[in-house]
Amino acid sequence: MSDLALAIDLGGTQIRVGLVDALGQIVAQRATATRAMAGPAVVVDQIADLCAQVVDGTQVKGAAICAPGPLDTITGRVFGVQTLKGFEDFPLRDALSQSLSLSVQVENDGIAGAVAELCYGAGRSYRDFVYITISTGIGGGIIADGRPLRGRRGMAGHLGHMFFHRDWPRYAGAHMPCFEDWGAGPALAHRAMAKAQLNPTSTLHGRPIDARAVYDAAAQGDTLAQTLVHDEATLLGIGCATLTHILSPQAIIFGGGMSQAFDQLAPVMHATLTTHLKPGFDGVALHRAQLGTTSSLIGAAALVFHPHLAAGG
Repeated sequence: MSDLALAIDLGGTQIRVGLVDALGQIVAQRATATRAMAGPAVVVDQIADLCAQVVDGTQVKGAAICAPGPLDTITGRVFGVQTLKGFEDFPLRDALSQSLSLSVQVENDGIAGAVAELCYGAGRSYRDFVYITISTGIGGGIIADGRPLRGRRGMAGHLGHMFFHRDWPRYAGAHMPCFEDWGAGPALAHRAMAKAQLNPTSTLHGRPIDARAVYDAAAQGDTLAQTLVHDEATLLGIGCATLTHILSPQAIIFGGGMSQAFDQLAPVMHATLTTHLKPGFDGVALHRAQLGTTSSLIGAAALVFHPHLAAGG
């Protein structure tokens, strides 16, 4: 039996395919820009082409794909991905299985990231943790009693869509503000642009701003940027307190682009989290994810090697 899994990470910007061994090491990998507006058939053909390049005659133990949600991990159907045109109620598992002539598991990319950290990363010491990925949006996965928490249709873990008070700030969207609206990277950039316009002494004044620029400016001593980072850490800490009261995790693990600024955010996040926790919920550890941008790909492979962690396992 092969000790390699075929793992696929489907995103709106990029498709990555890799051969991953049982230790979570990527031994071969290919990537291409997703033809996101061309429709599912074209994207499935892209995936199949990359898989053929990577496999190249190698025997694999199994295959799994992770993709943005919402998707049903039991039936393998995708319900609607904003960044992929035509992926509305699309049978991704069946289409890919037919194209590859392989049985394929389908998983939400946030849950796949959580599984990767559980098996090979910062979650190895825990049976209960929340994995949060923060970049353009907020997603994640929940590990409860050593297994992924999936819920109905396998769709648990859409952490960014927790709703909060309607008067809390948001940067876009007509719905009531949610965690993603005020905690993700674009929200931080939006707040920074508004404040920088009124603060000509800041290095952020009069220049293009994204979240990375705010963190960099704060690290270089910009007072406005440091205040923005403090406020961002406070908002994230409040979100973590909400998740802690619902899920009672041992740890919260942060992935995505925000993890690069973890050291800047962690002290205030932890202080805010501790302040807002009820008695008995204290002692939650905060960690940076260890697997970075490869987490979802490695997590997909982990489902092949650890079938008890897969949907229905």
